Amino acid sequence: MSDLEKSLSHPDDPASKPGHVQHEAAAYGDEEIVHVHKQLERENGEPEEGFTPVPMVLMVCFGLLFFWAGMYFNKYNGDFRPDVFNPDWTPGGGGEQAEVAFDPIKRGDRLFRNNCAACHQADGKGVPGAFPPLDGSPWVVGAPERFVKIVMRGLQGPVEVNGNTYNGNMPSYGENGLDWSDQDIAAITTYVRQSWSNEAPAVAEELVAEVRSSIADKSGAWSSQELLDMHPME
Repeated sequence: MSDLEKSLSHPDDPASKPGHVQHEAAAYGDEEIVHVHKQLERENGEPEEGFTPVPMVLMVCFGLLFFWAGMYFNKYNGDFRPDVFNPDWTPGGGGEQAEVAFDPIKRGDRLFRNNCAACHQADGKGVPGAFPPLDGSPWVVGAPERFVKIVMRGLQGPVEVNGNTYNGNMPSYGENGLDWSDQDIAAITTYVRQSWSNEAPAVAEELVAEVRSSIADKSGAWSSQELLDMHPME
């Protein structure tokens, strides 16, 4: 009998059965396998639940990023003034930009295209039977005060232009209408008086201001006869 069989046999057993000894030996062998598996599991480490701290390198990177952002904001905050942004700034243009001179023709052109061209047409010829022409019109190239008054208060009723009669209504662009400034009214009247075949002198802002003051009590649009009474056709 082997040493293993001797250790598994009981002294009181009259005769140990061979099958029983084999089962005991198999169980012993299983325990050895379990022991080896436990050793392998300890080497790999068992998963654990809980809080894993942020890596120190990542914390340092975030700290440097926040520090840089704070320095940048402190340097370029512009003292939180609302006038810091300059829409006229150009790269390499220096600290201050030269003031752009006002061009009444460019301004008048834009005002005309946006407000007048639909009726009087881009070429100033008007629409026969509906809207009078501005190109070559004595109402335009004549007395500037008369033309300014028309723009400021509008014109209604029949009006004769170059032998043709028109009966419509022109809106007001002064206080009773779009409330254009003296500069805008001077710009558009100058543009019309100097466009197409027209070659009349420019209209000054000072003249517009004088006309505005003189007709402050005027309400409603002009009639052609009212204007002719004040400014007879040349």
